[in-house]
Amino acid sequence: MEETTLIKVISCAREPFMLNGWKHHLGFLTEQVKKWSKKPEQLFPLFVAKLKVLGDSQFDIYTGTLEPEQIANDLEKILKGFRAFEHDAFTRWVDSSQQQFWQLEISDGSEWVVRQGDQPDFYIHIHPARHSRHTKRLTGNHLRTGLSTLIMAAMKHEKPGLPLMNEVRQNYLGLSRVTKPMAREIFSTMNEFAVLADVPH
Repeated sequence: MEETTLIKVISCAREPFMLNGWKHHLGFLTEQVKKWSKKPEQLFPLFVAKLKVLGDSQFDIYTGTLEPEQIANDLEKILKGFRAFEHDAFTRWVDSSQQQFWQLEISDGSEWVVRQGDQPDFYIHIHPARHSRHTKRLTGNHLRTGLSTLIMAAMKHEKPGLPLMNEVRQNYLGLSRVTKPMAREIFSTMNEFAVLADVPH
């Protein structure tokens, strides 16, 4: 069994909406960073394991002010207007699309991809659309490195620097070392999250 299969993705939105907050909701992820920065160092491997859901490739994260509950409420209202909210009706509605998903705009102008989920209780899988309003595109390994370095530094009560970043990349993320110029963008992202989550850096 691959290690990634041991980490179950839990929706940060209510049923039946599957929203991976670690990957697609900045507010949720920021709260996780704040929470984990206060935990003891021996729990660091568990934090790294949770970050596996970010994957290696690029993804879109919602940066707006709506909470997951508000996003779910907006989408439920739209789907009920289409008579496509209940499980069977939703499945037929998705199947009627050539691309097997629909893109819907909600109250703050952000757009969301809506597709069939793979869990009975969370059958509406949602994530922010690419190039949507209030959306930023990030890279999995880039973000995993920045957040892991920030959290490890917070747990150790030290400033996050390049040596610590490379230690985290090699010993916990299975990634190669980076030079200072290569790490500049990662540090920029890390600092953004540190400010948002009010984590010393």
